[in-house]
Amino acid sequence: MTKLDSLQFGRAVAVLSVLVYHITGLSVEYQHGCFYGGWIQALRAGVDVFFVISGVVMVVTTYSKLERAGTGKRFIIHRISRIYPPYLFLTAILTVYWLARPSAIINSSSGGVDLFTSYTLWPSRHLPLVQVGWSLSYEMMFYLVFFFIIICVTKAWFPRALLLWSLAVLAGCVAIALNPSGALPTVFPRASFLFSPFVLEFVAGCFIGLAFLKVKLVAGRISAVVATVLFITEAIIFQAINYEGAEGLIARVVLFGPPAALLVYGLLAWEEQPAGLHIPRWVIRCGDMSYSIYLVHLLVIHFAYRYLWPVFDHRGVRPLFMVAAAAVALASSVVFYKLVEMPFSLWTRLHLEEIFRIPGKIAIAQPLGAGEPPG
Repeated sequence: MTKLDSLQFGRAVAVLSVLVYHITGLSVEYQHGCFYGGWIQALRAGVDVFFVISGVVMVVTTYSKLERAGTGKRFIIHRISRIYPPYLFLTAILTVYWLARPSAIINSSSGGVDLFTSYTLWPSRHLPLVQVGWSLSYEMMFYLVFFFIIICVTKAWFPRALLLWSLAVLAGCVAIALNPSGALPTVFPRASFLFSPFVLEFVAGCFIGLAFLKVKLVAGRISAVVATVLFITEAIIFQAINYEGAEGLIARVVLFGPPAALLVYGLLAWEEQPAGLHIPRWVIRCGDMSYSIYLVHLLVIHFAYRYLWPVFDHRGVRPLFMVAAAAVALASSVVFYKLVEMPFSLWTRLHLEEIFRIPGKIAIAQPLGAGEPPG
């Protein structure tokens, strides 16, 4: 299937939101919060938008192949080859840095380094060496459950399986919320991860993908505008109350999940309308590179604050630092995308398909299939 420009646009919006969030947020750590305001907490919704897009992509790229031999195997190979090679490349570089300068560890605020979780994306209370990898742990969990749905259910049962997954997550969220003693996580340590409300955003994307495949989507412009208004309203409220984002995942999904799903639906529906959705080529390319931007940008921003800030530390010039930091992050991402993400992911995919004897012509992995958040 062809690449949907609307999803690439959504990815670009999401990853640039996260980029600005980290540039402004890290000013608290480096420069006494000179760029910080409560409104930036709304930019965290970029991760939620990515989770919804991921659900859409998984359904759109696999639904027509359900019940075919090898569909599940091909799916998991493509997911592994898209997520792990560039992530592990960056993790290996940071491991060398950590071994050379243990006192300069990036994740000291989260309790140090867990190399096992850093390399496997196994859920942990510690951030991985590549800090944004926390959201990739959720992505891999989504993919594994989705994989079992693919291999275990028919097309007729597919929507019902998604619904049952959602209900199980809702029940788990309620059980954890009503369990203040923490006994459930003690007995089942990964309960809060497996029953994370983030799953509901992914499943919402799955149902949007099903709707896209089965019916003509309507009210695209209205949906996208309403979603944008909701996000702007949240940002205004956050600024007014000086909101710092110290809430649980349930509250976050309640705040960001509905407008994220509405935005993704609106963009897809808008693209299907006669006038269409006209997106500049550079924005689409930004969406193509969203995974590289997501992986690289936070490291570059730390570098920018440490080494570029003195150039801009003058009255009236400081705002230009944000432009410079963003420009350096995007330029670094282009290099990473061309030299690491695309060749490493393709090489991994080719070899895994050969090892597991996946038939058919093999093409270069398309950005549409990435399904990764940036956050």
